[in-house]
Amino acid sequence: MEIVRLFKQDQQQWTVDESQSSILPLVNRSNSKALGAGMGLFVAGCHMEWTVSYDEVLFIHDGELELVVNDKIYQAAAGDVLWIPEGTALTYSAPNDVKFFYSVYPLQNSPSTGTQTQYPHQEPLTLA
Repeated sequence: MEIVRLFKQDQQQWTVDESQSSILPLVNRSNSKALGAGMGLFVAGCHMEWTVSYDEVLFIHDGELELVVNDKIYQAAAGDVLWIPEGTALTYSAPNDVKFFYSVYPLQNSPSTGTQTQYPHQEPLTLA
């Protein structure tokens, strides 16, 4: 049986790569058999074409994300949720810096959550 894990934001390493993004797949093959999830950061100007091979949910924490699908633009701001079904061809676009939470299913279909990666997590408190 897996244990509960608390991933504190200030303990994570946000490293922006050449695509102007940073993805932290906190829930991945190292600690889940089905569901993948994590945090992401797209820097202003990030423009990434992709076809999702999994169902995905995005919760925008801070900033704004534009999701372009065919000739439609979905503008999501802080507090908004995007549901993206498997097989959707899209472009993620960040007019400004955006931080988001994402969840994918099945986790093995995602390049980020399909790997086994350990991330720092906070030990729980104990009852006295």
